[in-house]
Amino acid sequence: MILPFLAWAQSHPLLQDFSGFQQGESVFLRWTFRSGSLCEGTRIERSQDGMIFTEIGEIPGICGSPEVAFTYTFTDSTPLSYASNIYRLELGNTGFTTNLQVEYIAVGDEGYSLLSTGNEVELLIANPPARNGVAQVFDISGSLVSEFSFNNRRFLLTEKIFRSGVYIFRLRYENNAVVSGKFIRL
Repeated sequence: MILPFLAWAQSHPLLQDFSGFQQGESVFLRWTFRSGSLCEGTRIERSQDGMIFTEIGEIPGICGSPEVAFTYTFTDSTPLSYASNIYRLELGNTGFTTNLQVEYIAVGDEGYSLLSTGNEVELLIANPPARNGVAQVFDISGSLVSEFSFNNRRFLLTEKIFRSGVYIFRLRYENNAVVSGKFIRL
């Protein structure tokens, strides 16, 4: 089972919740109007810096319901890669929600991406199979070079003591799922 990394924003007075997470190559947003809350149209906006927003979608007409809580969803199929996508909703003439930050990590078929930044190799996991785990790094002969715990979607695999060469990593999550791969340290 793959658990998405879920982000939450502080609710607008009309909303019960506003959340989002990376789902494959998209970002999935969800918000629920409180029972009895209504507005005229919803605009979905995205920003990279939290200051300049661009409209990426709209739900026209009356939003919400006078009788029951009502949920809406929106899929951003073009999120900004390797970045925090910052979303907000404009709920008719009642103003904006607080910002919701969802990190989007573009990955290949393996479910991870490696970024080399000088002497460091950063591992990025799009949809980790669990939150916590143990990372192990082995040299090409199979000798354990480093082992550490992690609880994030992105972290450094290399330390300054690594020499140039090919290394293999193995991530073992708390639910016993395993992700592995290799990288080259120049």
